[in-house]
Amino acid sequence: MNFRLFGIDVEVQASFWFTTVLLGINFVDLSRGPAGLLPLAVWALVVLVSVLVHELGHALAIRRHRIQPEITLYLMGGVTRWQQVLPLRRIDHILISLAGPFAGFAFAGLFFGFDYWLDHHAPAQVAARVPTIGRFALDVLIYVNLRWGLINLLPVLPLDGGHVLEQALGPRRVRLVAGVSMLAGFGVALYGLRSHNLFLAVMFGMLAFQSLRRLQTLGPGDTEEDPRPHAPAPDTEPALSGELLSLLLRARQAVADEELGRARSLVQEIFSYEQRTGEPLPPRGRREAFEVLGWVALAADNVDEAAQRVAEARKLGEVDPALVGAVHLAKRELSAARRVLEAARASGDDRKEIVGPLVQILLEQGEVARAAAIAYDIVDSLSEDDARKMAKLAFDGRAFDWSARLSEAVFERQKSAEDAYEAARAHAQDGAYERALDMLRKAVEAGFSDRSRVWSDKALEALRARSGLEAVVPRP
Repeated sequence: MNFRLFGIDVEVQASFWFTTVLLGINFVDLSRGPAGLLPLAVWALVVLVSVLVHELGHALAIRRHRIQPEITLYLMGGVTRWQQVLPLRRIDHILISLAGPFAGFAFAGLFFGFDYWLDHHAPAQVAARVPTIGRFALDVLIYVNLRWGLINLLPVLPLDGGHVLEQALGPRRVRLVAGVSMLAGFGVALYGLRSHNLFLAVMFGMLAFQSLRRLQTLGPGDTEEDPRPHAPAPDTEPALSGELLSLLLRARQAVADEELGRARSLVQEIFSYEQRTGEPLPPRGRREAFEVLGWVALAADNVDEAAQRVAEARKLGEVDPALVGAVHLAKRELSAARRVLEAARASGDDRKEIVGPLVQILLEQGEVARAAAIAYDIVDSLSEDDARKMAKLAFDGRAFDWSARLSEAVFERQKSAEDAYEAARAHAQDGAYERALDMLRKAVEAGFSDRSRVWSDKALEALRARSGLEAVVPRP
């Protein structure tokens, strides 16, 4: 089952219903006939809504960072996934983890208040009209959201409390996190056994065992891998001879200059290297020659040949992800191209051949904010014109925060009054009114003088309703 809720994609897998029914099977009373199944149906609905509220807490906290999440409900409950562009701070991760349980607590609080009102303040005839199944639903709603939320805060991975512990201690204490998670998990499992709660015992026993396995696989000095983009690993392949390297560089330059015939001729010289010199052509040289032919084929709009060259190159080692992504993109395999390009970028590859197609794909898929975030991440390597175009696309796509950041970055480089003004417009649309006024002030200092434009610009309408604008730009 798939649907969208508050603009967030939600998937409910069959395994979620299996676990939910299993946990609520004790509510079934077959002696009452079909009516005996009603409590189980109420239980299932309550669990669905409660887990959704919990995951929406995470998802809405993530969206504060202009990141689009997605929710999956599965065997063990729910999970909220997202793909971040810029790294989040540890405190941001902690707040995102806490947002789920506390959304559940707030939800439980609403029904607890209603239940308390029914018991202590509601007229007797009103309280009497609440059916038994309604009371059951209230009790279950409070129980699930409160008790499950508290369990989720236990410092056991991969529960929210475990992730809070992980972020609080930092990547240098991964062994300590695994140890605490293991001990806490075994402790809760033991409590479950003593209290005859088999589900609690089994679940936390499994989680504790996972933490134990994690602890066993970590060395004494191991730490978490830094999630931020980093430089690619050093090249371990043997260096090419000066002649081969020169031929490859000239062939690539020929492709860049759109001299496709010359590029093919240079590749033929590479393939004849062994015959001419008596030395074997290294696999790396052959692979990179095939890559050049792949670029040549793409430039000639021969996508099938380009795909064939990629397949030939792949037999000899890892192929340039820019070429692989370009072939997928040319074949309109957008999802495959995006996976390749995003993986390359995560490894620290910020070449225009990686970033340009990735931004193009994201724009085609309607993820304007993510595309703008990537552009902002490499804004120092973008031309002013490209940064301005991306800022405009972001503004038109209502990704106002990223539009403002891009315009500000260009302003810092060029000190153009127009860039400061565009940043002010984006900030005003994003509700950052103080920042909008500040950028307008900088625009004026840089020479902006079109007062009538400021006082008629629809993007600044909310700013005109606040005090402070006239002190920066007097009315015309």
